[in-house]
Amino acid sequence: MNAAEQRRINQAAHYNDRQAAAVQRGPMDVVALWFDASRMLAKNALKDGDRSVADALSSHLHDFFRRYTE
Repeated sequence: MNAAEQRRINQAAHYNDRQAAAVQRGPMDVVALWFDASRMLAKNALKDGDRSVADALSSHLHDFFRRYTE
């Protein structure tokens, strides 16, 4: 396992722990938590030279938006 993979595993555990606190504050805090975590993953992947994570996140967000606006 390389450093980038280990960082992602550690970050996932960190954000899973933070979800419990966010749930107590309400659904928009949970949304904000996972949105921020996803953006961080995309940003880190871009720094590592991998554009696929940002492209996948953009695609998912676009699909979500279209689903609830069309």
